Amino acid sequence: MHRSDRTIDRFGAASGLAAVILLLAIIMVSTALPPPNHSLAQITRSANEDSAGILRGAYLGALFTGTLIVFGAAVAARLRRAEGAAGGWWIVALAGIAGTSVGLVVNMLSITFVRAVGHGVHGDALWVGYPSGPDGVLIAIPLAVFLLGAGIGARESCSLPSWVAWLGIILAATFVVGAAGVAGDEVDGGIPGLFLLIGYAGLVVWIVGSSVSMLRQSPSPVPATATAFE
Repeated sequence: MHRSDRTIDRFGAASGLAAVILLLAIIMVSTALPPPNHSLAQITRSANEDSAGILRGAYLGALFTGTLIVFGAAVAARLRRAEGAAGGWWIVALAGIAGTSVGLVVNMLSITFVRAVGHGVHGDALWVGYPSGPDGVLIAIPLAVFLLGAGIGARESCSLPSWVAWLGIILAATFVVGAAGVAGDEVDGGIPGLFLLIGYAGLVVWIVGSSVSMLRQSPSPVPATATAFE
């Protein structure tokens, strides 16, 4: 394995572990705007009183998106090396992880809302900049695409442990179901929202498992002739 390839794996693994830490920090200690089942007056008051915490949470969210993209790109690069010229699942994984950049929109909306309140904007106009949908729903489908590509690609190329590959495929389906939470009236996404929560819990396990594997072993390229006859 080339030294540069090993460096990418290590950097990707470090980014994955950093993404897990940031995600846990966002869930456990960061401040967010109240959900839309609160009145606009209550949401505005929170934006005034907790502005520093909300802005820090938006910053952590942006950092999480960045580290997740680096990690996902490193996984896609690992798949590319392992699959060789005959494989293409790494492209699916790369497209999916690139799509998670839409998560930055949520951070931007939170910042815009807090800034607008701080500058005296009030009334129904604020709803235009209010983040909609359950937390994490915007990146659910891109994550599903990434995990599908990474899971199937890892299973066929043995670039990641078998349990990691299968967990990725299962989580892809979980995120697809979880994303349906935007179609209901419940603030937490209802039953699909539960799948979204399970998906993110599983994602933490998947990232840690993948990162440890990337630190410990190198992928073995799959011969093109062997792949052609499978």
